[in-house]
Amino acid sequence: MRKAGFLMIMALLALPASALAQADEYSKPSLKEMTPKWQAALNAGDAAGVAALYTDDGVLHPPNSAPVNGRDAIEAFWAGVTEAGVSGELTAQEMYGMGEAAAEVGAYVLTAADGSHVDHGHYTLVYKKVDGRWQIASDMWNSDMSP
Repeated sequence: MRKAGFLMIMALLALPASALAQADEYSKPSLKEMTPKWQAALNAGDAAGVAALYTDDGVLHPPNSAPVNGRDAIEAFWAGVTEAGVSGELTAQEMYGMGEAAAEVGAYVLTAADGSHVDHGHYTLVYKKVDGRWQIASDMWNSDMSP
């Protein structure tokens, strides 16, 4: 009975170590680099580069709009934004791991080509590992500005 109790305590003590190992997966550079890559592509006017960060069946959930489904439609959406001369700044605030998926919550600011403020708000990205690399499966954002 003592041996069973000892083994149970050891198993419970090992749980935090496995949780830390999982948390480490979501702090790896490959995932943390996604937001800077997205921002750099948008600000360079590279809609194809932005779209390449999404899964083939990725979905955008823009505010006050129907979902945008699939990489081609996502590229067309961001092409419209970049052609308008809008740039963005993203600030990741939290990241959560869920096995082969992860989520990021943060804030954004959009600026027009003339430097004027376009919008600001918050976003949630859901990442999925596809063929060993992180990609955006779902992208939802909401403006903090009053209509």
